[in-house]
Amino acid sequence: MTPPSIAGTAEAGVPEKTDEPRVLEHAYDGIREYDNPLPGWWRAIFWMTIVFAAGYWVWFHVGGWGNMPDAKYRVALAEYTEQKGQREAAEARDVSEESLARMAHDPKAVEHGQAIFASRCVSCHTEDGHGLIGPNLTDRYQLHGTTRMDIFKTIRGGVSGTAMLAWGEQMPASDIVNVAAFVTTLRGKDIPGKEPQGQPVEPFK
Repeated sequence: MTPPSIAGTAEAGVPEKTDEPRVLEHAYDGIREYDNPLPGWWRAIFWMTIVFAAGYWVWFHVGGWGNMPDAKYRVALAEYTEQKGQREAAEARDVSEESLARMAHDPKAVEHGQAIFASRCVSCHTEDGHGLIGPNLTDRYQLHGTTRMDIFKTIRGGVSGTAMLAWGEQMPASDIVNVAAFVTTLRGKDIPGKEPQGQPVEPFK
C-alpha cells in the first residue's frame, strides 16, 4: 500500500525528484540545453565586478577624486625635475673653471678620468678622442660651449636629441669631474679624425 504522502503528491501531478538534470523546453537546431545554472560564487564575483567598475568610473572619471596614471606620472616627473635641479646646483657649487684646471694637472685625477672614458665613451669618441659618432675632442673646436665648465655640463647633463647621454644620472659626481678634467687635456693634440664641429677655441693651459 502506497503511503498517503506519496500518493497525494502523485495525484496532484507534481513530478518526483530525480538525480537526472532537467532539460529546458527550448531547442536550437535540434540541440537541447540542460538547466545547469552557474555556481553562486561565480555569480557573486560577476556582480562584484560590475559594482567595482561602476565605482571606479564614478571615482576617477565623474567625481575626479582619484589620480589617473598620467596625473601621477606628471607629479613624479615634477618631483624628479626639482630634485635633479637641486642636485645639479649643489654639484655646480663644488665645481668651477679653476677646480677643473687644477684637476687637469693632477696625474691621479686625469688617470682616473681616462679609465672611465675608456670604459664609457670610446664607442662615440674612440679611445684617443678623435671622434666617431661624437665630435673630435682633440682638435681646436668645441661643439657645445667653449670652457671647461661647458665640457663638464655636457658630460653631466648630456645633449638632447643626440647620442650624448646624461652621465650625471649614471655616474657619481666625482667621476664626472675626473672625466671632464681628462677631456680638457685632449684639446690641442690634433689627432686626425672626425671633421671639426663647433666654434674655434684655443687649447687649455
